Amino acid sequence: PDAIRDTDEATVYGDAFAALKAARYPDAVRGFQVYLTKYPDGPRADSAYYWLGEAHYVQKDYNPALKAYQGVLANHPDSRKAGDAMLKVGFCQYELKAFRNARATLEKVVSGYPGTEAARLAAERLTRMDVEKR
Repeated sequence: PDAIRDTDEATVYGDAFAALKAARYPDAVRGFQVYLTKYPDGPRADSAYYWLGEAHYVQKDYNPALKAYQGVLANHPDSRKAGDAMLKVGFCQYELKAFRNARATLEKVVSGYPGTEAARLAAERLTRMDVEKR
């Protein structure tokens, strides 16, 4: 018996999100992957990509996290999660030591999402990168 029940769209998403909130990250990863496999165009697909990224990111699995965040941008560019996803793409690139890419991505967050928390955090990281000479 899998930790994630195989039922309807809302339940699959809800179970995955509950696992994430409970810090059961492997269960959350599995749950969001199930959701995206079964409901690639579901009403919560953009959020599922984003939270899949978060579940990987907190475990320091930066490559799969990067792919998940990019899934938001590639498949749901108009999502309200897009700015946050782009910020996290930059953070993953930073953690993966792709500093030039990280800088370009974070600069795009600052210019593309002005006045948002994502833009503020991107600017903060860019300042830190300047200090670190990255």
